Amino acid sequence: MTDTEKLAEEVARVLELPTDELTEELPELLADLEGEVEVLALENPLLLSDVIDRVGDVDVAEFAAENPETVDQFQELQWQGVELLAQFSPDVQQSIEEDTTVNFEATDAPMASHLELDADAGAVSGGAGLAETPDLEIRGPANTLTALTTGQLDPVSGYDDGQFEMDGSEATGDQLATTMGKLAEKLPDN
Repeated sequence: MTDTEKLAEEVARVLELPTDELTEELPELLADLEGEVEVLALENPLLLSDVIDRVGDVDVAEFAAENPETVDQFQELQWQGVELLAQFSPDVQQSIEEDTTVNFEATDAPMASHLELDADAGAVSGGAGLAETPDLEIRGPANTLTALTTGQLDPVSGYDDGQFEMDGSEATGDQLATTMGKLAEKLPDN
């Protein structure tokens, strides 16, 4: 059995744990996944989706307050997965009409990340921490932002329902919503 197969088995084991045990083991699991996301995602496409879905069961605000480094690791994992999805998805690449930088900042937890859309390359990238000069700034509860950035919350309905605030042009927000919608469609169903 390869190291990658062992790691995939460990991920599956941890994801089956009750939520309280998952939150205890998540920091070590995310540390183990660091640097292995691309290989794991290519060999087991459901893996990233499973991790993201399972983290949705966690109270993200509470977890972020207790484990700020782990939340940064999760955000790095999430954005690496998004980057891979875009890399292999021509319709996602074509949906990027202009360069856009977006900051996501939780209002109830120490959690912040950024997303960059590159129109010329048709690429998506992102990571933990805020970008210096964003075109859009999105703020809201940590659980809402996690749902938004993992494709579990439709950006348009979430904004219309007041689940998060957005500073920036509405046209840029619409483009972001289109690209995020295309990315959400690419997440494997479990």
